[in-house]
Amino acid sequence: MSILETTAHTLEEARLLGPRRLLFRLQHEASQRMGLFKHTQPIQPPGSPSWKKSWCGEQNEKELISFWRKNHPPFFLDADSIPPISERLKNLWTPSQMQNLLEEAEAVRRGNIRLFSRWSGDFGDPIDWHLNPQTGKRWPSGEHWSRVLRHERTCGDVRLTWELGRFPHAYTLVRAWVVTQGPVWVRTFFKQLETWENENHYRAGIHWVSGQEAAIRSCGWLFALYAFGHSPEVQSSDLERLLRLLFLHAQHIESNINYARLATHNNHLIGEALGLYLLGALLPWFKESPGWKSLGRKLLTEECPKQFYPDGGYCQSSHMYQRLALNYYVWALRCAECLGEPFPKSLYEMMSRSRDYILSFMNEDGFLPNWGANDSSLLNPWTHCDRRDFRPLLESLTLLTQGQPLLENGPWKEEILWLWGPSPLDRSPVKKTPASASFPVSGLHVLRQSPGDFIVLRCGDVQDRFGQADQLHVDLWWKGMNITQDGGSYLYNDQLEYHRYFMGTKSHNTILVEEKDQMVPIRRFKWLYWTKASLNAFIPYGPVPQISGTHFGYQRLPGKIKHTRSVKALGPGEYEVKDILEPADKQMHHYTLHWLIGPWEIETLHETPGPTLLIKTPRGLYTLKCHATSPESGTILNLNWDIVRGQDSDPPRGWISPYYGEKLAAWSLLLRISARGALNLETEFHPQD
Repeated sequence: MSILETTAHTLEEARLLGPRRLLFRLQHEASQRMGLFKHTQPIQPPGSPSWKKSWCGEQNEKELISFWRKNHPPFFLDADSIPPISERLKNLWTPSQMQNLLEEAEAVRRGNIRLFSRWSGDFGDPIDWHLNPQTGKRWPSGEHWSRVLRHERTCGDVRLTWELGRFPHAYTLVRAWVVTQGPVWVRTFFKQLETWENENHYRAGIHWVSGQEAAIRSCGWLFALYAFGHSPEVQSSDLERLLRLLFLHAQHIESNINYARLATHNNHLIGEALGLYLLGALLPWFKESPGWKSLGRKLLTEECPKQFYPDGGYCQSSHMYQRLALNYYVWALRCAECLGEPFPKSLYEMMSRSRDYILSFMNEDGFLPNWGANDSSLLNPWTHCDRRDFRPLLESLTLLTQGQPLLENGPWKEEILWLWGPSPLDRSPVKKTPASASFPVSGLHVLRQSPGDFIVLRCGDVQDRFGQADQLHVDLWWKGMNITQDGGSYLYNDQLEYHRYFMGTKSHNTILVEEKDQMVPIRRFKWLYWTKASLNAFIPYGPVPQISGTHFGYQRLPGKIKHTRSVKALGPGEYEVKDILEPADKQMHHYTLHWLIGPWEIETLHETPGPTLLIKTPRGLYTLKCHATSPESGTILNLNWDIVRGQDSDPPRGWISPYYGEKLAAWSLLLRISARGALNLETEFHPQD
């Protein structure tokens, strides 16, 4: 990269940050590099007395349990609600689900923790809280939180270790205890809490790096506190340890929340605000609690209209991150209702719009397209549903905003059982059906022909620094199967070539010009020269439902190429995608059309002038056909194409990542052509009779 390019990129990054955020980032980076945080926020060993000094009034440790049981603020889970929840769970779960849960809880006792609700990592007994379960490497436990991430190249992706530190197994242990009342589950939780404190001294190690991770962990601990707090197996030392750790978590979040406010400004800030609000509201006996609660509530109220778009979408251009942000708000709004201090009506209205937005893209199995960054985050893994199933959240949002559930009975009902108790399960569902919809601010548009037969087009200005280089990407679903797919994310902080592939244009179903991304990547999570896009038409009904849009991301290149794509729904399972490339000059330009197809067997029916492929899905045969034409002469042009599956070369190709840390081989069809002047590319999709 030339000096001129580097200078231009630096100026563009400064422009996007703005003066205030730029100054904060510079100060924060300088403080980290000089080691200032080590002095202003020193490491403290377990048992620090600071929490006792903040306790209001006298505290008798022997009477702590009695005090808490008599004085704890209301929460959506309490001692009275547990017996009826237990009875409903026994009816809601199948015998195999009950057995699976108890087997998972038993594995937790041995330090075998299920991560991302997908696969188990063996962390030993006692648990090794600093282990990367994929590489076997360990993060240094004694290093200050502000310095420990520098070991990333050696230790691998920190997200894999953070998932353990979120205590997802707290929900497993609570669920097992509620249906069995087995004391072993209570003791397992508090034993592992003790090892966590001993191995994670305050402000030391990887689990103190992120305020959001501390907030998520605090939610799991609070859930366990209210579930187990009235159990006779709880000892005074257990409760003291838990309250001490929750106090330190609130203190740490508050001390560093400006990073989330000014440097990231995404779901991290909402999560940290939730942590402060809950800890301040549910632990009112600390001198700092009113301040934590007030700040958390203020940020939650202010950030909702800033981070959620008016059409119901979310600033991070990601279905998974939108779900996480909504998880935070469901907890906040539900807890505030229990405390008798509901949030403003405007937040409920935004939750309703977000519910409609998510529902528009939902497949019949509860899955959504794997759009945008996806680290498989889920605040509360307390159902038997797949991690990609959005139905538990949709149930909560509908009940929260309309007072009724959305769907008929199923495992997704367990979420509202924990949040509201059994009574809502007997109410009649709203039964709202997904429909064609356009969301111009968020930049997603969907044409629907049935619950499992729809097509989604990505077209809209990039509004925020998050997201992927995916303008005019198409996700196509037929009979509930994702025929053309979004690749996902895989890993954020490891195997950089894969991170660039999944983030970039090459993994998406759109067109590359001169083999360049639509935006310029700088750092792992930042793009420069955000693409502008225009929705030209959205016709959801009539003889030929269709969407058309143009993006201008390649205007920065010589030739200033404009890319327009139209998508038409021609009948059940039948779609036409037409691309028009229009350069401003008559020079030769190189174009690559990409389709990422599911993992099923594929047969080539025709090779020229473009491919015709037969996709042999479990639910029937499906055909893809491509060709290119010159709009000036109308002649059909030959396409140079190939198809590969699971290619590891640099750059990688033919991979999808439906869950974080997992990559699966899929078919990558590339169609290459060079042309002077305008060019048309057409792809037809239809079932094979």
